[in-house]
Amino acid sequence: MSIATDSLGNPILEQFSEDGFIDCVFKISDLAESAGFYNFHVSASSDGAIVGMDVVVRKDIKAGFDAEMNLIKDHVYDEGVIFIRSGIESDRLIARIASLYGMPHSGGEMTSKETFTAIALHQEEIDLSRDVVRMKIFGRDVEPFDEEAYYESFFHIDLANGIVNWNEKDQEYRKPMIGAVTKLISGIGNC
Repeated sequence: MSIATDSLGNPILEQFSEDGFIDCVFKISDLAESAGFYNFHVSASSDGAIVGMDVVVRKDIKAGFDAEMNLIKDHVYDEGVIFIRSGIESDRLIARIASLYGMPHSGGEMTSKETFTAIALHQEEIDLSRDVVRMKIFGRDVEPFDEEAYYESFFHIDLANGIVNWNEKDQEYRKPMIGAVTKLISGIGNC
């Protein structure tokens, strides 16, 4: 797959968006390992600006389904993926995604951290360090469950080639996702 980039090598964020869905592509930099986790920064270019955030992913994620496509409950990972604000480029990322979604966004910051439950959408053995791992991530899925705050998306990681895709699952999740990753300012939401 050929990826269009800016002059600094950052992928164009929304280049794979089609059919009304906003799919984002990022390059990985600053990849580091810690006890049980991969830590890295993702960045892209959109509308002439660099956007990005830091990401933490569990290293031990295994295939989420058996040979008959039954969910393996022990392979559902709470805190499997974490998005972390890395500064102004994270704020620009959230504002840009809101704009691509056609949603109002009055600025403000990305939340300092958003945690996701993760399931690898695979049946066979996977190794995050060398395989492209396709995941579904679930935001705001904790008890007490709030259906209005809950959202899902796809998060595909290719550490070997330094690429991440964060893809929209369903447009109904746009508002809760933007609400979850946008820091409230003076008690007023940004979307």
